[in-house]
Amino acid sequence: MSEQTKLLKTCCGGDLPTKEVKTTYNGKRLYFCDTACLNLFIKNPERFLASTHFRLNFEELEDE
Repeated sequence: MSEQTKLLKTCCGGDLPTKEVKTTYNGKRLYFCDTACLNLFIKNPERFLASTHFRLNFEELEDE
C-alpha cells in the first residue's frame, strides 16, 4: 500500500470526507468517515479493529 493510499482511506476503506476525522492509536494514525465512527472506536478500540467495519491492515497504516 502506498503512502498516498494510506492517507486517503478511512477505517472502513472509503475516501476521506472533506472534514478530516482522525485519531492515533498504538502509534498509528486512523481516519474515520464521521465522528460517529470515531466515537465507536474510542468507546472500544479493540472491538472496532476486530469488526467487519474496519477494512484496512492496521500494520500498514500511517505512523503518527
